[in-house]
This record gives sequence, structure tokens and C-alpha cells, in this order.
Amino acid sequence: MGWFSDLLLPGRLRTGPTVLLPTRPDPKTLLAVAQLADPEAVFDGDDIIAGGSRILAAIELTGPILAKLGIRDEERLWACRITAEGPLPVDFFDKSLAEGIAFRLGGWTLCQGEPTDPAESERRDPVVYLPAAPSPEETIEILREFVSPAESLDADRWPDGELVDGIVRVPLRQGVLTDVYMGADTVVTIEEGRRIPPAARARWPYLTEIVIAKISPLAPSDADEPAGATDDNTTPAPETGDVTGDEAADATPGEASGEAPDETSNEASVETSDETSGEVPGATGDETAREAADESLAEAADDDEAPDDDEAESESPGEQALIVRAVAALALAQRLSGIAADEGGFQLAEPADLLPGRYT
Repeated sequence: MGWFSDLLLPGRLRTGPTVLLPTRPDPKTLLAVAQLADPEAVFDGDDIIAGGSRILAAIELTGPILAKLGIRDEERLWACRITAEGPLPVDFFDKSLAEGIAFRLGGWTLCQGEPTDPAESERRDPVVYLPAAPSPEETIEILREFVSPAESLDADRWPDGELVDGIVRVPLRQGVLTDVYMGADTVVTIEEGRRIPPAARARWPYLTEIVIAKISPLAPSDADEPAGATDDNTTPAPETGDVTGDEAADATPGEASGEAPDETSNEASVETSDETSGEVPGATGDETAREAADESLAEAADDDEAPDDDEAESESPGEQALIVRAVAALALAQRLSGIAADEGGFQLAEPADLLPGRYT
């Protein structure tokens, strides 16, 4: 690398998006990760072309360049810069691509001079891409097996809502949102849009619109939580009567009682679950999802070093809840012929794919 390239390199890396990794990535592993976002990703020499972006071959960064990047605590890193291949990538796909690669390879990203650790991002919830909107009956039949059931319907807050087999459905039909489904601690929004990610376009090249089911944690109701205590990563419940026009695109309903589920409704749900999925009689939908989550976490733990007790104790509840939502997403994708992915558009093959460092 010439002196002029060395002079320009820090600025280009800082502008990014750039993936910074602690070790040199294996090219085949890097391609496999890129193909999660774009199944048509291919090698182009030492580079990789994915979703209209070029992932440049990894280069080694040492003391002088790291110092210019403001990185003081590392002696050596490997950098993969991502550039636009032709026109600028739509919807900042290059940035999402960098974050997804860093998340799975145990690194972080640098974009516009701002370092980011994707493992600490709140945008980790699963989504499901669908070619067409599912019927309410199909959606409720699946969710009741994998989502903790809601006890009751707040008719004052959701005058258009209905409670069916422990799932609250609120038909919106306003803006991009079409339907919202809620259990005791999970909300699923059904949206329609024209922004089709590469993973979905590779499967359905004929589509001009896409349906996206987003599975998110449900914020506690005001009665259950003090004012101002809502977690930023939970979805609050809207006043559906006040949602109009563009507000519907940003407002995601969600609220349910935290009381124990009704045994009568659970029995009806379990009977259906036994016939369709072969679950053990007496297991609720919540138990089914959590058993799958436990298995997924156990498999992930077999591949990684055991964490410290304090670290495992602090991270397990959040990871457990995330895996439960991933189980529901994979079930929706399998039964509705869709694609389960994270919010960055990287496909999920199993629930533990939502955990960081899966390809290290």
C-alpha cells in the first residue's frame, strides 16, 4: 500500500461503513454471513458483492492507523470497508450489512466517525417477511402456541379489539399497519411496504410489495408500571382511536394484563397444539416456546465458552425473552412460507441466530 493510500485510508475507514474485527475473517465465513442478508452474494476477486454493496477484502490495521481512528485500546484489528456498487444502496443497506457482519463475527462498526457495537443495539427483534398478508385465523392459530396468552381485553383502550384464544387482535387498516396481535408480553404487528430486502427479493423476484410481521416485547400497561419506567426496547400501547394517517406507521399498539392465563382457554389451545405440532399434553403455548428457547440457548452454549456466573445471570433473562420471540418468528415463517430474519434483514435458521458472535 503506497504512502498516498495510507494517507487516505483512515478517512475512508472513518466514513465507513466499516466492519472492525479482532481477528482476520475467513473469506468463506464472511461470504456465508453476507449470504444471510443476500442469498445471491458472490465473490468478486477478493471482494464480496452483496445487495448492491461491495465488501472489500479485510486489511490489517496496526498502531499508527488505529491511533488516527481514535482507537487506543487495541494493538491490531482487521477492517472490512463496505462501499456502494453503482448507485448508493437503498435504505442504507450497506450500514445494515456492516452491522450484521460485525454482530455475527464479534466485532463492531465505524460509520461517519461513530463506533457502534451491534451486540448492544436494541434493534435485535425478529421479523418475518411474507409475500402476502396472513388471515387473522392463521396468525392467531400459530401465535397461541408460542406466545404467552393475554387474560382479558381492555375494551376502553382497544374498542375495535377482540380476544381469541388468548390473543388480542386489533385491526387497524390505517397507513402501513394492517393488524396488531398481542399476548401477555409480546406484540406482533403486520405491516405492508414497498421496500423489499435482498433476502426477500431473491425468493420472490416478482413482488412489488412486501408484508412484514414484527415480533416485539410488549410494554407493561400504565397500571402495572410507574410513569417513565417503560423500557425503550418495548412497544407501548397506542390509543387506537387516535391513530390516523402517517401516525399509524410509527404507532404500534400493545397492552395486556400480567395476570395468570385462563386455564379454560389454555386447554382449548393445547388441544389444537397437540394435534398440529405434537406437543406434550398440558403444555401451554408459553411453555412450548420457552422449551424451544432453552434448547436453542443450550446448543449455543455448547459452541461458546461458559460465561461468568454474574454475566450469565444478568444476560439470561433478556436473551431468553429474545429467543422466545425468535421461536415465534420461525414458526410464523415456516407455516406461512415466509422468511424469518432480524431487523437488519439477515435470515434466521434457528432462534440462537439472534445472539451475537455466532460465527466466531
